[in-house]
Amino acid sequence: MNNGTNDRLNDDAESDKRRGQDDGPTALRLGRTALFGLVRGIATATGSALIAGIMWWTRDH
Repeated sequence: MNNGTNDRLNDDAESDKRRGQDDGPTALRLGRTALFGLVRGIATATGSALIAGIMWWTRDH
């Protein structure tokens, strides 16, 4: 009695293999992660500076 469970497991394993191959080499993935961290850090710093500037402006004017 086979209800297709094994077929679904095999399909999931094959799709995981394809997904891993599509990501590319490890160095490329690490580079993308580093770039994302850099952009996120710049956005955080910019937002913090903007909030500080608004606070300074409202306090001193």
